[in-house]
Amino acid sequence: MNRQMKLNILKNYIMSNAMPILIDFIDGSIIPNSVILPANCDIKDLNGHYEGTNFVAPKWLNELDNKNILVIDNLDAISKDEQLKFKEILKYRKIATFDIPSNVVIILTAKKINKETINEEIYSLVAHL
Repeated sequence: MNRQMKLNILKNYIMSNAMPILIDFIDGSIIPNSVILPANCDIKDLNGHYEGTNFVAPKWLNELDNKNILVIDNLDAISKDEQLKFKEILKYRKIATFDIPSNVVIILTAKKINKETINEEIYSLVAHL
């Protein structure tokens, strides 16, 4: 399948927003109207934090109010075990106690997608293009 065909399929997946999408043919930085979350982000930046007595959403989640795509970028750059930190986002569309808005499309990017680079459980939660 050529790149243009993949881009057309990606557009259809984005419009349907049926499930997270795993791609290896474009870099996350070129996806318009997106919030980019590097896969190698610290778990503290992923989950949110306490400010005084209140638990505060992570900064990237607040940025989704003005965007409609969350890109988890370079998934294969981290270990398969560390990839599991995204399971809650992919499976439940939540992080900690916060919901990811239903209109937000979740896209994961990787340079190489195979059983050595992507956690099997994570792979089972996405559509691979």
